[in-house]
Amino acid sequence: MKKLPLVILVIVALVAVITGCSRAPRYDSRLVAADSLMRDNPDSALAIVSAVNIDSLTDEGDHAYRDLLLTQARYKCYIVATTDSDINRALNYYRRHDSEREKLTRAYIYKGTVMEELGHPDSAMLYYKHAEATADKKDFFYLGYINARIADLYREEFSQDSAAIIRLKNAIHYYGLLADTSYIIPALGNLGSICGVNHPDSAKYYLSQAILLAREFDPKLQYSHMSTLAGVYYYQKDFETAKSLAMDIFRNGKDYCEETQFYYYAALSYLKLGLIDTAKYVLKLTPKPVDAVDSMNYYNVIAEISSAQNEHYVYKDYNERSHHITERILSESKKATIAVGEIEFDKQQSQREFNAKKRKNIRIAVVFLVLFLLLIAFIVRYAHHLLIKRDNEINSIKSELENALANLQEQSKRNKSVSELVAYRTAALTELYQDLRIKVEDESRVKKVLPLSSIFKDMYDRREILDINLKDKFWENMKLSVDGEYNGIYSFVEKNFPDLTEKDLQIFCLQCANLSPQLIRLCMNLTSARTITNYRSVIVKKKMGLDMSLDDFIQKYLNGELEQEIKNKN
Repeated sequence: MKKLPLVILVIVALVAVITGCSRAPRYDSRLVAADSLMRDNPDSALAIVSAVNIDSLTDEGDHAYRDLLLTQARYKCYIVATTDSDINRALNYYRRHDSEREKLTRAYIYKGTVMEELGHPDSAMLYYKHAEATADKKDFFYLGYINARIADLYREEFSQDSAAIIRLKNAIHYYGLLADTSYIIPALGNLGSICGVNHPDSAKYYLSQAILLAREFDPKLQYSHMSTLAGVYYYQKDFETAKSLAMDIFRNGKDYCEETQFYYYAALSYLKLGLIDTAKYVLKLTPKPVDAVDSMNYYNVIAEISSAQNEHYVYKDYNERSHHITERILSESKKATIAVGEIEFDKQQSQREFNAKKRKNIRIAVVFLVLFLLLIAFIVRYAHHLLIKRDNEINSIKSELENALANLQEQSKRNKSVSELVAYRTAALTELYQDLRIKVEDESRVKKVLPLSSIFKDMYDRREILDINLKDKFWENMKLSVDGEYNGIYSFVEKNFPDLTEKDLQIFCLQCANLSPQLIRLCMNLTSARTITNYRSVIVKKKMGLDMSLDDFIQKYLNGELEQEIKNKN
């Protein structure tokens, strides 16, 4: 029993330690007070935070809290940031202490706003995306606020209205869950403004909703949305409604509407309705332009009024001024096609897509490589086939020549009376045989290394079999041989058919000598032996104009009947 107090003390100590570890960190009371005023009274929050001397804060968490609140209060009080050192210190601290999730979300958000003000919209987008990923899914206020900030970036910096519309709808959804009309109203107004001319019906719906909510909860907010709505009606050519909305703002809410475009819509609507004097009166009441957009609209109104009054020189002058301002605005605006922040945030997905595309390209390259190798193999195989076929043709021609020479020798032995004629033909064919053998040997030496050019030459340029150039002696011997065998038939044809070409006469001579089509093809360097076969009827029937075959022509000549055929033809 005496040990009981000691046990109780130990339990109490453990509970104290556990409670102390789980309890949220305690911040300086001045910072907590400033944070409570931040939303509704940012000026007071800024005054409190600025009065906190950094040396009076001993805890690192208080330092980070102060830096966060100072950046947030300055932004809400429209003090443009010149450095990001304060928010960097806060962000680095909360990254290390992820239990402070709400403050880490805020640090990402205001790091994004600072980067916007420093002129780095891509980085701002990245930090907003981090804030969205970090925020508690039940923290509807910050989820709505982040979507609204991203929508502004899409619209103002990247000119991506469709993406901005999606983000604004998300913001309205979250603000609706929170039932916070003070943020729903401007979000609806921005959504209607973006829809604008391209989606006028949607624009009118969202702007009307914003106006109705503003009339109920904050009447001063309705007039800026009414100004935008007047523009939508004007561009839809509903000038009466546009004029009524603009004049309502002019009479009741011009002190609450910072935009002055409602003056322009009113003046242009009066002008379109034919009330030129009223349009000029409204233009006189219009405040002086405060920026380039105001100046452009002001010059447009003056130009339109001048045109209606047929003051063409004034119209031309102000129209040119408006165009110059428009060109300057367009040249200075940032036209990015996609936010770098989005790319960075989705880097892993992009990398996966890149790898998939890379694998696909590799597969395609492999397929093309295989097809290319197959094509090369086919070309080589086909060229090899052609070479073999050519070699077979040459061997066949050599065999025919050898057989022809052997037959001539045999004929000379059997019949001594034709030995002189056989000698002429033997000399001619011997010369052809020697030329053929020399040419084949020369080509075999060259084709030890087969160049690609010769492959394509064999495939696409087979006009010549061996390109043998026969000498005049060969043709003289062949002519003497044919004239001797057929009683001067060659000389007769050469004399009586002057239209025949030298090639025709040569083929006729070789055919009369009973050479095979292959041998005639070799002598004439023709593509195919079939061409020679066709020549047997072409020369006599078409070239000489006689309705008979070559054999009939020779037979009638030997019988002495050919001269009468020629006379009858003439």
